[in-house]
Amino acid sequence: MKVKKSEIQLLIAVLGILLAVVTYFLIYAKFNDLADSMESQNMSLRSQVSTLEVLDQRKADYLAATEKMQSYITNFESRFPVDILPEDSIMMVKNMEDATRTKVANISFGTEAEVPYTPQAESSSALDNATADAPADTAAAEADAAVSGTDTTTIVTNSPVSTEGTAYADTHMYELPLGISISCTYNDFKGLVRYIYNQQERQSIQSVSISYNSEEGMLSGNMTLNTYYLMGTDKEYSEPYIPAMEMGVDTIFGNMN
Repeated sequence: MKVKKSEIQLLIAVLGILLAVVTYFLIYAKFNDLADSMESQNMSLRSQVSTLEVLDQRKADYLAATEKMQSYITNFESRFPVDILPEDSIMMVKNMEDATRTKVANISFGTEAEVPYTPQAESSSALDNATADAPADTAAAEADAAVSGTDTTTIVTNSPVSTEGTAYADTHMYELPLGISISCTYNDFKGLVRYIYNQQERQSIQSVSISYNSEEGMLSGNMTLNTYYLMGTDKEYSEPYIPAMEMGVDTIFGNMN
């Protein structure tokens, strides 16, 4: 059977059209979707690059702010001992008694308790969910606000800057109450309060109950003093200085020859 030349040309044209259709749906459309996906990724990456460029421009400021904060943390930790033993409390009260001319008749030790701490990040989880679609380049604005000391309420969750994997010191603060009975003049009591709050190691007055004795012209009563120590730092415990004390007498019968 003879096939006409026009029929061959028509067949070739049909095959060409079928090949073009197959090429479009199987190759071009696939690569078109891939191109759209890559373009979307490029937009996200360009936003991150812009953010990182802004952060890099302020790198020196951030390093200075980090060093300043590290110095603050060191100074903060230095105001708390790593432990408080009974002898520490006794010598602290003895030194306070000598420095303020306050008479302390007795000391009672309370029950120590850990000072609770709730990280701020936990309380802002709902706000994080509400702002999950915030643009990534606002991370630079927040970092700038942290350096300059201004406040910002914008929270970024898709920022290229992440704190995941950051190691924080496992520190725990404890409060140890001390009850002391005091006797002093009014001026000495004011000096006692100043002395407590001027100490290098942090202390606080929880309560005071005193009364005035008109016959002796003295104040007397009780004070609850809270002392604190911080565990988990690099500091080491140092024993308090206890001066030598004489023990015993030459004779139990008094001053006999």
